[in-house]
Amino acid sequence: MQSTLLDSAGDEAPKPNVHSLLNEEATNEELASEKREWNDNELFIRQAFVENPSQGCALLFRRYHKILCSHAVRFVYSKDIAEDLVSDVFCRFWKTKAYETVTSSYRLYLFRSVRNEALNYLRWEFKETETIELAEYRESPRGQQPDHATQYEEVVKKVEELVNTLPPQCQKVFLMSRFEGKKYQEIADEMALSLKTVEAHLGKALSIMRNGLKNHL
Repeated sequence: MQSTLLDSAGDEAPKPNVHSLLNEEATNEELASEKREWNDNELFIRQAFVENPSQGCALLFRRYHKILCSHAVRFVYSKDIAEDLVSDVFCRFWKTKAYETVTSSYRLYLFRSVRNEALNYLRWEFKETETIELAEYRESPRGQQPDHATQYEEVVKKVEELVNTLPPQCQKVFLMSRFEGKKYQEIADEMALSLKTVEAHLGKALSIMRNGLKNHL
């Protein structure tokens, strides 16, 4: 009988780890603090738009430009293209006076807009033909398409997978061209390759990307 009780006691649920609970509580506090900061920034920027739209847009640009560019790079694998896409989003935001009609947070609106812009850029680059949806997008005053978070994550994951499948030298050439913005001749000189070899590597990389993304865009 005593053995049974001991065995039963040994099966009891483990006691919660104090350090784990404290870490979880600290994480929750950090998230809450970050959320409060976002809300404060949002309120401050909205008030700036009421008083001076130009000043409000400048504040919004300084607050989100860098992180939006980092977000766009995950899709297009090019700092220059990412910056262009984000600039287009801010220009459209200003020209269409979207700040007067945005009902969600500015942050949510901008991130959604950048993802839409990046996806449509990938459709244009890797599908080679402009779809009706893309044509409508470019003619739309806001350029807003429904936000499909799942699709975005699928595309990001697929792009990363495709880049990782490239042969080492081909991958390096692709990243130097797209992510570092280097010209063909610069890549050729740095890697001691001929210009034709660099062009061949890029052609192969783009072909792999195009074939791999055709069912995801």
